[in-house]
Amino acid sequence: MNSFLKEIRDKILVYDGSKGTMLHKFGMKGGECPELWNVTRSSEVKKVYSSYKEAGANVIQTNTFQGNRLKLEEYGLGDKTYELNIEAVRLAREVMGKDGFVAASIGPLGKLFEPSGDLTFEAAYETFKEQVRAVVDGGADIINFETFTDLAEMRAALIAAKEVCDLPVICSIAFEANGRTLMGTNPYVAAVVLKALGADMIGTNCSLGPEQLLDIIKKMSEVGGIHLSVKPNAGLPELVNGETVFKESPEKFAALTKEFVKYGVRLIGGCCGTTPEFIKAIKSEIDRVEIPKVPGKTEQVITSQVKLLNIERLEKIRAGQINADLDKEFLEEVKKGNMDYVVDKAIDLSCEGFDAIYVKIDKIGQWPEFVNGVINTAQSYIKEPFIVESNIPEVLEDILRVYKGKAGIVLNHCSSEKMEKLLLVAKKYGSTVIDGSMIEM
Repeated sequence: MNSFLKEIRDKILVYDGSKGTMLHKFGMKGGECPELWNVTRSSEVKKVYSSYKEAGANVIQTNTFQGNRLKLEEYGLGDKTYELNIEAVRLAREVMGKDGFVAASIGPLGKLFEPSGDLTFEAAYETFKEQVRAVVDGGADIINFETFTDLAEMRAALIAAKEVCDLPVICSIAFEANGRTLMGTNPYVAAVVLKALGADMIGTNCSLGPEQLLDIIKKMSEVGGIHLSVKPNAGLPELVNGETVFKESPEKFAALTKEFVKYGVRLIGGCCGTTPEFIKAIKSEIDRVEIPKVPGKTEQVITSQVKLLNIERLEKIRAGQINADLDKEFLEEVKKGNMDYVVDKAIDLSCEGFDAIYVKIDKIGQWPEFVNGVINTAQSYIKEPFIVESNIPEVLEDILRVYKGKAGIVLNHCSSEKMEKLLLVAKKYGSTVIDGSMIEM
């Protein structure tokens, strides 16, 4: 087991605080690329790392938050993606030595996933994969995806990391004041999906202060069976003389440390507006905290539209059906690229009150149209979970990659070799295996 994962079983580890706040104190101006400082102002970056280590941080994040190629290209630095990431990790490793852990900070890509935007799963996956490879080569101990507001994008990032390396992965989501992400996902749903996909730690950061993030952590803790992380802002931001400022004191910021730990947090630090003083205050609180056992809870099957449905306990599952073998007109419209037809079909199914939507694909010729047309488009309009049946492992994997929730799957009668492949795909994407005899259509 990775040494970081061993330590969080028995200890509360201290994360660092904001990089941006500290870099601005060292002279970084608005509009500059923070990651470029890893090569042009490396001594200042190391000073930031060192200040947090001296404050008591056990885990230091790298200065790579927006170090993906898409973001760096906005500064004309896309060709330096590898260099800027690997240097950030190298500098952090020099500072931490063997005294703690280096977590590679990786943020969202800044583009909307289709159908809301034009970012595809594969494009996001390849972009994250490139950055993960760079930080792994640099010697990172942990991959930390943070400040994500779209669960679909976080899925792409997590899958990319798991396919590139075997380092522990932290998935940290940013929530709005209403307790949901910008794309509408609540904390419990996010935690269930990310746990099922194999995240090693789940958490929340940014946007809100400690009081608000405590409510988020409470809801995440209901999933059970996984350690949590939290990095609040230094209170809620205020606009003073045209500048955003945070007025929370380090002592007040750290006052809820005991409560966070009570609900399963094993890694705690700070986000926007925090400094080494905030980390010192957290460290002081943690030294007095007793570590409780983390409670467990039975999982439920969920969907991208945030409806919880415990279909595993139903004797029968009443399912609406999307089946190209039975609905030739539907397949023809999908092949034509008629997404309005797909949307109408999805809305009709969602209005019928089904327990789930059953999708069957057993022919290679139907594969691209169904993945790109049906799954990607229809899931935005269907609130029920998808149950997928296919005896083609490649088809099943392509569907589960783009499906934003936790799908159920039905395994057909097939050879033991193919069955083993199908089960591996189901496990990889955290899917629930459903007995086909339970489904009524």
